[in-house]
Amino acid sequence: MTSSIALFFPMLTLCLFTVLVGLRLFIVRVRAVRRGNVRLSYFRNFTAGTQTEGCATAQRAYGNLLEVPALFYVICVVLMVLRQGDHLYEALAWAYVVLRVVQGLIHLTYNNVLHRAAVYMASMAVLTALWVRLGLALLAFPG
Repeated sequence: MTSSIALFFPMLTLCLFTVLVGLRLFIVRVRAVRRGNVRLSYFRNFTAGTQTEGCATAQRAYGNLLEVPALFYVICVVLMVLRQGDHLYEALAWAYVVLRVVQGLIHLTYNNVLHRAAVYMASMAVLTALWVRLGLALLAFPG
C-alpha cells in the first residue's frame, strides 16, 4: 500500500502502544495501592502523599506518549488529507513509531537516561524530517 492511507497504520500502532502503556500504568498503580505503598487518596489530586518510583516512571512514560507524538498524529493526518503519502513518508512514519516504542520500552524497563535521550533525539529528527519535507513540498506547489 503506497498511498497516504498507509500512514494510518503507524498511527494505529503508536496509539495501541500508548493504550498498552496506559494499561501498565493502571496496573502498577493498583498494585501499589493493594500493597500499601501508595494511599488511594494520593490519586485524587496527586498531592496527598507520594507515589512509588514505579508509579512515577509508568506515569512519565505514559505522559511522554501524549506529548510530542501529537505532532506525529497531526502530520500524518495532514499528509493523508493532502494525499501526499509516498514510500519515504511511510518509512519515516514507521521509523518514528519504532523509535517511540523503543524509547517507551527503555523507560519502562532498565530506564537508562542516556539511551532514552538518544532514542528520543533520533525520533525528534525523524519527526522534524516529516514536517520539513511536507513544508518544502508545499512551498514548491504551484497554487
